[in-house]
Amino acid sequence: MKRLPSGELENLVLDIVWAAPGPVTPREVHDSVIKTRKLAYTTVMTILVRLCDKGVLDREPAGRAYAYAPRITKEERAAARMGEALTAAGDPALALTHFVQALPPDQLDELRSAMRRARSK
Repeated sequence: MKRLPSGELENLVLDIVWAAPGPVTPREVHDSVIKTRKLAYTTVMTILVRLCDKGVLDREPAGRAYAYAPRITKEERAAARMGEALTAAGDPALALTHFVQALPPDQLDELRSAMRRARSK
């Protein structure tokens, strides 16, 4: 079986949790995951626990298992991952420059707007 890139299993599980109307059990996540990817139930449980340990998910008792709910939004996670990528770059300022130069005009306009909003707070 082809391995997914680093973090893609977490993203797959998180997309299911974010799309749910409320907390979900590992069984519910697994039942959804196996529609598109052959994955062991224990692997899903491990991913959920790791995401909880990382502070991305909260969990609460639900019978004999736990139910998991997002602690942060998809957008907040994306922002955190962008920050991690900049921190990991040898030269964060240069990495940011390359990132900004690669943005299409509409996203560059949105970045400018976001910076103005951030400065006004």
